[in-house]
Amino acid sequence: MTMFGRALRSSVFQLQRGLLRCEGMTEQAANLPMREKSVNQVTLLGRVGQDPQLRGGLGNRSVTVFSMATNERWTGEEGPMEKTTWHRIAVFQPGLKDLALQYIKKGHRVYLTGKIDTTMYEGQRITSVIADNIIFLSKDGARDDMEEQEDM
Repeated sequence: MTMFGRALRSSVFQLQRGLLRCEGMTEQAANLPMREKSVNQVTLLGRVGQDPQLRGGLGNRSVTVFSMATNERWTGEEGPMEKTTWHRIAVFQPGLKDLALQYIKKGHRVYLTGKIDTTMYEGQRITSVIADNIIFLSKDGARDDMEEQEDM
């Protein structure tokens, strides 16, 4: 390789490293091959299994958590079948976590979107849905209380 070729290659490599740093990537990531795009998106419609609880530190470090049940129904060889799946919901967004804590109650029906997150806690794998958006569907207080508060 000529001296010009080596200089050009070196300049291109430095330019790539600089661009990747601008995008927030590490130098180690710059040496990895390009990865496929991926999607982590969840949509749930179900009923709340327990009243939400505020956990963690104060302010932005806290999280509102609650459980939510979704049901599947189908007809099998033995007749109608049903399966209930329980989901751990975590709400970190300021504002949304406060609304969830205030208005969601056990038994309320909610629709939410978010992403799946798996972490290790005390040697156990914990899977949660990190909620980005929650729509309160229950007519037994959740929506009515919110509308009354907005009128004040």
